[in-house]
Amino acid sequence: MQVEFTLNGQQRSIDTEPRATLLSVLREQLDLRGCKYGCGEGECGACTVLLNGRPITSCMTLAGQVNGLDVVTIEAMPEDAIGKHVVTAFADTGAVQCGFCTPGFILATQYLLSKKSTPSRDDIRAAVAGNLCRCTGYTKIVDAGIAASHRLGSQLPKKEKIISNTTTCSDDNFVRPNSLGEVLQLLRQDTGYKLVCGSTDISVHYEHSLKDNKYIDLSAVADLDFIREENDSIIIGAATTYSDIIESSAVQEWANVLSSASREVGGVQIQNLGTLGGNLANASPSADGVPVLIVLGAAAIIRSATTERSVPVEQIAAGPGKTNLHNDEVITEIVIPKRLVPQGGKEVSFFEKFGPRQSQTIAIVSVSFCGSLVNKQLSDVKIALGAVAPTIVRAPKTEAYLMAEPLNEERILEAASILAEECSPIDDIRGSASYRKRLVSGLLIRGLWPHIIS
Repeated sequence: MQVEFTLNGQQRSIDTEPRATLLSVLREQLDLRGCKYGCGEGECGACTVLLNGRPITSCMTLAGQVNGLDVVTIEAMPEDAIGKHVVTAFADTGAVQCGFCTPGFILATQYLLSKKSTPSRDDIRAAVAGNLCRCTGYTKIVDAGIAASHRLGSQLPKKEKIISNTTTCSDDNFVRPNSLGEVLQLLRQDTGYKLVCGSTDISVHYEHSLKDNKYIDLSAVADLDFIREENDSIIIGAATTYSDIIESSAVQEWANVLSSASREVGGVQIQNLGTLGGNLANASPSADGVPVLIVLGAAAIIRSATTERSVPVEQIAAGPGKTNLHNDEVITEIVIPKRLVPQGGKEVSFFEKFGPRQSQTIAIVSVSFCGSLVNKQLSDVKIALGAVAPTIVRAPKTEAYLMAEPLNEERILEAASILAEECSPIDDIRGSASYRKRLVSGLLIRGLWPHIIS
C-alpha cells in the first residue's frame, strides 16, 4: 500500500506494508536509524519520533496510521529552530553517553521547549520520564534541558501549525477511514477486523504477529476525537488521547480526578497515543482510566450501523480482555455527568495506585474514590478497585459505611478493613492476594486521611 506523509519536512510516498511498525519502516526502508528498538512495550523511549509535533513511540505505531501526517525524526533536529539548541546543549553538558537513548531524550526535550521555553527541572524530569537512560545519567540530561532553555531564551520560535491530511487509505488488511459512518459500515460487512487507534495495547499483544490481523484504524476519525462541555455533562470522544484529556480545562473543572489518572498512563509518548475508548475496550482489570470513570458515574455510547445504546462504564468489561460489546459495535464517546457539591461542602476525589515501581507502572492495586464532604459527613460516595478481581469492581459495603456517620480516624481505619474484605484478588507474579488486600486498605487511608486533618 502507498503511505503518504511528510518526513522531516519533505513529502514522501512509500510502498510499504501498512501493518508494519513505523519504526521498522523508518529504519529498514528509509535508513533513518536514529530511532532504536528497545523494549517494544512503550517504556524506554528509544524509538521516539514526533508525530504532528508530539513525541510518540514508533515501535507501537503502525505505518498506515501516519498516512497524511507529519513525522520528524532525530535526523532533523540539527536544523530545527529548537532542536539545534537541544542537540548543542546535550553535547556541551555531557548528557550524551552511550547514545542509544539520546535521540529519544532530545526529541522529548524539544517537545517540552516548544510549549514552555523556561521549564523547571521538575518540568524536564516529567517530560523525559518516558525515556530510559541505560547509563543512569539523568542529572546531566536535566542539566542539558536547562542549558537548552537558556540558549533558546524566553521567546519561542514561531512554528507553523501542522495540518493533518486525513485522507483515507486502505488495502485488503488495513483500512484508515476518516468518518464514523465508514467504520460502522465496514464492521457491518465484516466483523473480522480488529479496531486500532492509539495501538499501545494491540502492538504489545501482537508484537510478533501484527501482520496476521486485519485492522480498522480509528485515529483519523474526527467524530471520535473531541471534548465537549454541555449543561449537565462532559462528553469525551473515544479516540481522544490522554494528553488532550490532561490539557482540557473542562475536564480539570468537572472531572479533575480523570486528569490525575491520565497522568499515570505511561510517559508523554504513551499519553500522546493512548485513548480513553481504547482503555475501555481493552478491558484490563488494572486499567488506570476506567475505575475513575466508574466513580464519576460515566456511561459509554456504543454504536453499530443500525443501533445505538448507552451503557454504564462498569458494565462494559466481562472479564480480562473481554467486553460485552457485539462484534459490529464500537465505543464512540464517554459521557461524564457533572457533579453538584452540596452547599458549604467540597468534592473528595482521588486515584491512588501502587505498582512494582514508583511511576509508569501497571497497577498491582488501584483505588478510585469520589464523594462529597460537608462538616466531616460524606455523601454520594463511589469507590472502584482495580487489579483485585477479573473486572474493575465497586465496593458498596465500604461506600455505605463511610456515609453512615461523620468521618474520623477510627472510621477511616475501619472502612479500610471493610474494603479489604470486599475484594477478591488472586496471587500472581506482581503480588499475592494478601498483599493486595493490605494495599487496598493502605491506599484508601492515604486518600482519605488528608480530609480529617485539614
